[in-house]
Amino acid sequence: MNQSTPGPQINVSKIQSGGGVAGTLFAAISVLIFLIGIPAMRFFLPAAVILGGGLAVAIRFIRHETPGTPWIPQAK
Repeated sequence: MNQSTPGPQINVSKIQSGGGVAGTLFAAISVLIFLIGIPAMRFFLPAAVILGGGLAVAIRFIRHETPGTPWIPQAK
């Protein structure tokens, strides 16, 4: 193969997957592939799920003064 021509590669960011069941299935299978391929990630997955769930619950229950206004204050 010529040095200037790169070999064919799969770009994960270009793979189309919709929402719903198909998107969930794609995400779950991708996580499974990474867990099988990189065993060290098995230690990080439970922590990521717990922290992500905690952050989601915290964001869900943060009370806003006025609906629709930005909750991150602007710099003065």
